[in-house]
Amino acid sequence: MNFTEEKTPAGYNLKILLNKSKFLVFNNRGESFSSDNEGRSLLHKLPTAVFVGSVFIVERDYFKDYMLAKVKDEKIILQYRDITEKKRKLLFIDYQTPVDLIPIKILVVKSYSSMLRDIPSDTDIDFLIVDESLSEVEVSVIASRYKPKSIIEAFTEEDKKSEFTQDNKTAGYISINTMSDNSVFLASYHLKNMALSNLNQLLLDFDLTALDIQFIIHFINDILEKKKDNSEVIKNRPRIIDLKNVYEFYLALILKDEDSIKEKLEAETDYRKLSPYRTLISKIRSMSSGKEEQLLYTEFENLIFEREEKLKTGQK
Repeated sequence: MNFTEEKTPAGYNLKILLNKSKFLVFNNRGESFSSDNEGRSLLHKLPTAVFVGSVFIVERDYFKDYMLAKVKDEKIILQYRDITEKKRKLLFIDYQTPVDLIPIKILVVKSYSSMLRDIPSDTDIDFLIVDESLSEVEVSVIASRYKPKSIIEAFTEEDKKSEFTQDNKTAGYISINTMSDNSVFLASYHLKNMALSNLNQLLLDFDLTALDIQFIIHFINDILEKKKDNSEVIKNRPRIIDLKNVYEFYLALILKDEDSIKEKLEAETDYRKLSPYRTLISKIRSMSSGKEEQLLYTEFENLIFEREEKLKTGQK
């Protein structure tokens, strides 16, 4: 059977389509509810919550592909047991629905490495819940790889106190020596301090992998979106966007994505901004040993020269 039915305390009937990860909602008169305000669809998406960390125990029926979660005041209420503090805790997650109970998929992963190894990268994640065992960089990698709709930190009270105390003791102090070999952490640090020249220099100083670049781009997008009203971000926004374009171009080079390379070049309207692209091609070509790769990057370099000449002569 490809569907199952549940009844909520408020009298709603839920028809859960297991193979589509969607569900229908009917009131006690048999009328269905739309999943959007415009009434374009009756199918509601089954949300997915992934717990990543060493403290989580989520009690659920393992004979079902979902669990039923209460909804109150437009918030999903998720319950878990904290191994460290040995008590039950609740998470209140924003979610708009008129229904008092919804089906939700729950996955529990014990560590960062298990997440990357066991959860496919195309998994659709609505709520990513992490504990203090994951570092900021690890959370950023997961966010870049899976693109969850929301990230929730489920830290213990002791961890919050410890974090607050440590921040006050070491405010403004970071040892460059401890992170000098970590390009991703350096990128995060330089962005927070608006040291954009240093962020640009990372492209030349490090042999960045595609994954490194992907979550550095995530950092850049994050600061452009979440801190768009910050005075420093407003002042430096054009430079930040230029850096984002350069990182995206370098990612396309590493992946040998000719379509993306052409797209980036066609989108550029100032020939002077093509100079970093040439520098990056020279760098990556010097790192390539195969004859085919050398020829491919020479072709990419010629595309830049052609675009530069068109822009200089006023062609589009």
